[in-house]
Amino acid sequence: MLEQPIRYESLQEPLDDEERELMDPETWDWDNPVELIVTEDFRVQLPIEITHEEHRLLARTACAAGLTPHEFIKRAALDAAHATRT
Repeated sequence: MLEQPIRYESLQEPLDDEERELMDPETWDWDNPVELIVTEDFRVQLPIEITHEEHRLLARTACAAGLTPHEFIKRAALDAAHATRT
């Protein structure tokens, strides 16, 4: 397999002089890299469409459980997902 050279140029033009400098590899401090730790702890929003009647049913059921409809849906979905894994 042929290795392609690493490209450092941007695919878009910088917005201003500051961004131009930040995008320029000649200004980077190659001898003192900054280490970042990337975690999987990030939030994702999942928009779902439900009817008004479905929302009313979920809201009543969630309220009876002391939850918001969003938390109720989240817990129900996660409980179902965990149940299928076992």
